Amino acid sequence: MKNDGIKELTSEFMSGNTDDIVDIITFCESVWGIQFNLFPVQKFILKCLYGLPLDGINKLISVPDDTNDKVLFEFTEVEFLFWLHENKLCNVSEIPANGFQELIWVAGRRSGKSNVSAAIGSYELYKLVKRGNPSQFYGFPTDSNIDITIVAPTDDQAGISFDMLMSKVLSCSYLQNRCVNQTMTYFNVQTDSDKANAARKRHASLSVLTGGCSSNSLRGRNNIIIILDEMAFFIDNNGRFSGAEIYKALKPSTASFRGDGKVIGISSPYAKYGSFYDRYVESFNEKETTLMFQMYSALVNPELDSAFLRAERRRNRASFNCEYGGKFSDNVTAWVDDEERFQACIKTDKKSAEAGILGNDYFMGIDLGLKNDGTALAISHRDPRSKIVYVDYFDVWFSGSSDVWEIENSMYHECNRFVGYEIIPIGEIVKIIQDLCKWFPIKSGWFDQYNGYALHEQLHALGLKQFHMEQVTDKINSEIYQIAKTLYGEGMIEFPDEKLLIDEILQLEAEKRSRNQVKVRAPNKRGAHDDTSDAVVRSIFEAYTHGTERGQNIVAGQTSIIGSNAGTMNQFKMKRAKQHGIVTARSIPKLTRRFR
Repeated sequence: MKNDGIKELTSEFMSGNTDDIVDIITFCESVWGIQFNLFPVQKFILKCLYGLPLDGINKLISVPDDTNDKVLFEFTEVEFLFWLHENKLCNVSEIPANGFQELIWVAGRRSGKSNVSAAIGSYELYKLVKRGNPSQFYGFPTDSNIDITIVAPTDDQAGISFDMLMSKVLSCSYLQNRCVNQTMTYFNVQTDSDKANAARKRHASLSVLTGGCSSNSLRGRNNIIIILDEMAFFIDNNGRFSGAEIYKALKPSTASFRGDGKVIGISSPYAKYGSFYDRYVESFNEKETTLMFQMYSALVNPELDSAFLRAERRRNRASFNCEYGGKFSDNVTAWVDDEERFQACIKTDKKSAEAGILGNDYFMGIDLGLKNDGTALAISHRDPRSKIVYVDYFDVWFSGSSDVWEIENSMYHECNRFVGYEIIPIGEIVKIIQDLCKWFPIKSGWFDQYNGYALHEQLHALGLKQFHMEQVTDKINSEIYQIAKTLYGEGMIEFPDEKLLIDEILQLEAEKRSRNQVKVRAPNKRGAHDDTSDAVVRSIFEAYTHGTERGQNIVAGQTSIIGSNAGTMNQFKMKRAKQHGIVTARSIPKLTRRFR
């Protein structure tokens, strides 16, 4: 009886009549719709996005503190909008009747962001089906495809959002029987026009697609809705500004839908850089088209456990402020904070060198990773007259156990010399270093003592005693990266025009640990690495500070396995690698050189 009742109730909605399209709140909460019980703030957000009237009479919204322990205010929807705007948690003070073309929603974890975006996607499919022939309605060629695209930082995250949207569509009595071709990354929905074409029974002109932010298959679509899930973490292996590139590539497709096209950018906040933060800032100057909300988790989700939130805040207040407080981090920034100056240090006519030049002293930086992390080598020298440091050479390799092979379009896919090994064999790295010493007379080189015992022993057994290892603390990491940053800021470095190196450097993050100390690292994202950057800045540091008081002071007080305090480190630096003759430029064997 219940199912018969629903069927009878929904029969009036099954035609292509465009006059009876209901609003998104009705669609979400109706038994024939997706049956989604919205929290009051979620309902408020959807009303604002679609330009629905706000309630100015009933105090429907409770504002708790950030741990959900007590209620601070009770507001009507109209009062709530005013309060948000006054506290700069919303960019607009009034809602236009036609709504907005873009939503930027900064919200803490467990706010139901993906649920809300799935509701928006489901509603847009419902509206398209109600058009009967949506291609004709929007003036496209007959049976043109219209898409909804979901993009997330990784394929796994995108899959979660996709599954949520598909489950809502399948729960909707109006849409469920129109779904065809269901896969793990896309499904299709048939319109009345599609169903009328008896010769193409499985044809469907509406599609929902999903993928990670590095997926090229998502570009070039005719999107009425683009959902950018966890947009703050759109830093893929194509460089720091990949999020901006994705946004730039996808947004124009929404412009063909007479104001119905939308971009939904939702995420918990992270650092104060990247496309999500940029859109947050820009929203204050785009009030006619863009709606922005910034909300902590408990404000949106009244069911969050207070004890859990209190425990998370005690554990790490800075992390809590980002993850549940809805605040962008003041501690994490991009390491390259002046890209124009950095780009000026890249010599477009210069590639990674194949050999040293007679009379130059060369210095090697090594970052040894054996399983997930890569092993990287870099060589630099300093011109004694101009004082410019030149990055001459670098290379990096990953074992078959590394996560880089799981990432589509990873910039490291060519670094495959040791992909057949579960663990990179140190003996092979020693041979590469030994070979490089013949082509670049290395005066000094160093690496971290982590994983470095065997490398140190084997190098010294071969007489390569100009190599030493140090305990790379956060303090030393901060110092050597600061030297490199100062040098690029003053135009005192020349980098080769190698995409892998430049892209990795551009995605580096700097986390402030104390007043004068930062930790430079790769983004906290699967498939992201800083091995090449670490090796390069170590070679820069060695070339720039060799034999200087500053070079000694940076490692003063540090103890390594070979007893390399300030005095002994300088002693190692001053030793000449006499056993390796200086050679003129000549080709390095192909097994050693990857770059051309």
